[in-house]
Amino acid sequence: MRANSSCRVWRVSGEELFSFFRQSIKNMELRAVIGEHMLNQFKARYQDFHRATARERYELLLQRCPGIVEHLDLQDLASFLCITPNYLSTIRKSITFEVQK
Repeated sequence: MRANSSCRVWRVSGEELFSFFRQSIKNMELRAVIGEHMLNQFKARYQDFHRATARERYELLLQRCPGIVEHLDLQDLASFLCITPNYLSTIRKSITFEVQK
């Protein structure tokens, strides 16, 4: 694992995490919210991958995560979008030229 910016990483075992969630109703609600959010993200990514073109996936990513291009390498973005870095460069170039017109 590699961080592109300063951050704090906590390593927690599954048992410690479940113990935390069992401590209170509020923590159980947090577990449900986290699970629902993760499921919605997975569903959106799955649908985007099967319905949208590579360019549309890139544009959706920029809408969902403004500023992400400043934090990730081109290769990492391309990998996330399931395209080659060269094709991502082509997409970005075409978007730039459209904006300049």
